[in-house]
Amino acid sequence: MFKIIHILLIILFLLQGTNEYNVVILLLLITLLVFCLAKRKTTLKMPSYLALAIIFYSFYLLIGIVNFHDNPFIDIKFQLFSLIFFFLLINFKFDILKVLFSINTLVFIIYGLLFLDILPNIWHESTLGVGGRINGPSIIVINLILFYYLITEKPFDNRLIIASLMGFICIALTTNFMNLAVFAILIFLQVINFRKLLKPIYIITFVLIFLGAIWYLNSPYVPELVSAKMKYIYKPWEYGSLKTRIEDFNKAILSENFNIFKKIFGEGYGASTSIYRENKIAPSLSRTFNFQEIDNGFYYLYHRGGWSLLFIFILSHLYLLLKLKGAKAKLGFISLIFVTNILSIHYFNYYFYLLIPFFILYRGRILDMYKEYNP
Repeated sequence: MFKIIHILLIILFLLQGTNEYNVVILLLLITLLVFCLAKRKTTLKMPSYLALAIIFYSFYLLIGIVNFHDNPFIDIKFQLFSLIFFFLLINFKFDILKVLFSINTLVFIIYGLLFLDILPNIWHESTLGVGGRINGPSIIVINLILFYYLITEKPFDNRLIIASLMGFICIALTTNFMNLAVFAILIFLQVINFRKLLKPIYIITFVLIFLGAIWYLNSPYVPELVSAKMKYIYKPWEYGSLKTRIEDFNKAILSENFNIFKKIFGEGYGASTSIYRENKIAPSLSRTFNFQEIDNGFYYLYHRGGWSLLFIFILSHLYLLLKLKGAKAKLGFISLIFVTNILSIHYFNYYFYLLIPFFILYRGRILDMYKEYNP
């Protein structure tokens, strides 16, 4: 039977990363915490690494408070939500894989309804975005499922095939290059067998699939929205969104004006960035944009905690990398972290990304839970 805890987790996923539903998210997290506490018979766990993370966060939060940032809660709320969410993951058991597959199916249905203009859009002001992309809820769930399969060494089964097709359609509808890149890498790592890779049958099969994909992507059967972006596969540095990210990063670096203290410890949580964007086609539309942060997770850390916080992040993720077994899991982890953070700040705004370290740190427990829920 689908439990209430699963329903609450699904709603939390659908609302993550938004600014309009902060109170709802906080109430859901508190409800989930109270609900689980009522059913739990043993004492709660507070691992030393989580306590240490809270101490570090409090230090950088204090720096942010001292700096009196404008509207700091836009930034701070995400860390608050993430700490509560990870505490829940550590202390309570639920069928994680079942929840993720359910979310993936629901997200697919939602995007279908948004595409058909049947469902009102509660995530964005308009359903259609730049270039005809569909705006909707987060689409990261299929990549979380693929990473789960990688680190638990589960085979590519029928359930994952169907979920991957649904996830790919959602990515295509949003034309999100970042999630597409991560998806492609994780799918490749999931299906590839390094030991058999050099056998003739595998080489021939791979070449045929590759040639078939190239033919299809250059054929008249490809949707116009996809074909319009095909040229960027060969020259990704010319992609407008990527060029904007690079320009924003350069402007942020040039305008930061950090002293020695800020270079080491940053401006604290609650910081934001303002970037002036010039519109050469329509100069009257040129203006200054205020962001929680530019689309770069590494700069997000540097801006809030300087080189010290960036070092802590790298060190902690090197530890997670060493905990992983197998080359494919390690490559998947590196790819996911690097691509996500070089192109966005979602890793710090979407609390479901915390499933990545959770999967790594509690791999044995996750496998036991899978056997319990799927006898």
